Amino acid sequence: MRPVFIKAVIGILLPALFSVLSNASAGTRSFSAEAIQSAPGMQTTRMNLYVSGDKSVRIEMSTPQGKIVQQYIASSGLMRVLYPDRKEYLEQPSPVPFVMPGAVVLNPCESMPDTKCVKVGEESINGQEAIHWLVTRESPNRQPFRIEQWLDKKRGVTLREQLPNGTSINASMVGNEKIDGREAERWEVKMTTADGKTQSGTRWYDIELGITIREAFPNGSVRELQNIIVKEPDANLFMLPKDYRKLDVPTQSQRK
Repeated sequence: MRPVFIKAVIGILLPALFSVLSNASAGTRSFSAEAIQSAPGMQTTRMNLYVSGDKSVRIEMSTPQGKIVQQYIASSGLMRVLYPDRKEYLEQPSPVPFVMPGAVVLNPCESMPDTKCVKVGEESINGQEAIHWLVTRESPNRQPFRIEQWLDKKRGVTLREQLPNGTSINASMVGNEKIDGREAERWEVKMTTADGKTQSGTRWYDIELGITIREAFPNGSVRELQNIIVKEPDANLFMLPKDYRKLDVPTQSQRK
């Protein structure tokens, strides 16, 4: 069976999960949880997530090809993809592949290295102190694509975004609410197009962990963390199991 290239596997595991974790507060603690993504007419996906005190991360996911485990080891910067059914693994050095839980991201270019960010200033948005950024990246037709973004100084979450086509996105906190027994801030997110049409979604920001633990979108899809346990995970979860065979990571020429 031909091994899946490590970045392709990361692309499968991460998007559904770390959009929930992104823009996390500095107060994040060690925890484990089940990450769930559901959408009308689509099969629900589930992943097990473990975050250690040093910000190492383990993700477990069942696929039609078998179980896949991803480990990001913060101390060494290594990314591993394990195939337990075959006792094989891929490994390579990697920059942090996502906004780590516990990091307040006040510069959007930290998580988008192919962009240019210029700090415009600091402002108050709906009573929240924010940093105003002008973000420029190249579009597929190689033309500059510019957006304005206001990031909450305390949480790192996006409070406002202005797109080139006239669409604006605004987030405002409307109060506190319990989600799965946990205290959370409820944020309403409204998108308004240039012709005045609006769509609304909601996200819930966990006060203890300092991360968004649930997002509900206008199309009915939901991304969330459930069964959260605030506890240091077993250190063995971040170790390389014995008797696993290391696979070669394909070179650029081999992947063409």
